[in-house]
Amino acid sequence: MKNFIISAGIDIVIIFVSYYIFRSIISGPTRHKMYEKFMSSFAKFIIYIFIATVAITATTAFIIYRTRYIPYLNIIASMLVSVLVGFIMSTVPTRGYGDQQNR
Repeated sequence: MKNFIISAGIDIVIIFVSYYIFRSIISGPTRHKMYEKFMSSFAKFIIYIFIATVAITATTAFIIYRTRYIPYLNIIASMLVSVLVGFIMSTVPTRGYGDQQNR
């Protein structure tokens, strides 16, 4: 249980760090366009997230099984998925439709 709490805490930190990194790297209009493309259909969004998560976990498992770090697979895969979650969080618009552009 102690290891789970530590891993969850590190995942939360990674999510917020990747959120701020992606938010500073990608401009606002580009992030908004990406959000509109992902969220054009909620069903597509869920399918995309599922496929990306499976791909990240499968690739990580393939790489980790080739090394001697197999016990750390659940930790490393969840950290990489946390980066994906931070990216998705950064694409969500922070202003509403009626907000002024120059604040």
